[in-house]
Amino acid sequence: MADKRLWILVANASRARLFATDAAKAEKWDLIEQFQHDESRTKSTELYNQPDNPNAGTLHGPVTENDPNARKELEHERFARELCAHLDKGVDTHAFDQLVIAAPPQFLGMLRGQLSTRVKQRVRLDLDADYSNLPARELPDRVPLL
Repeated sequence: MADKRLWILVANASRARLFATDAAKAEKWDLIEQFQHDESRTKSTELYNQPDNPNAGTLHGPVTENDPNARKELEHERFARELCAHLDKGVDTHAFDQLVIAAPPQFLGMLRGQLSTRVKQRVRLDLDADYSNLPARELPDRVPLL
């Protein structure tokens, strides 16, 4: 039987890195892709007051409440959907068999809410920790795979 391919997603609400390794050995992690969502890093008031883009941060038009943080949260949700769509493509192409996710609690909850059933079935572990700023060489010591 062939070794199972494991993907590791290390993310926060504005950036993510996706690694791959052999699920049995997990000795060396290979960086597959990096993601960045600049809108998630933009200040809430800047998203709210973009005159050239009245739909900034929204899905269906300007937010009706006077809450600039609502747009920021919508950008976080957009990024979660983008990452989950990428994971779905990985399932489609049989690129991975198992998945580990490490993200801060609030963003991890958003990811869990967006994951398709077929990706959820491959989740081996999810950690509520923000390791997005750690150098790649330190991640294997922080994220338990076995």
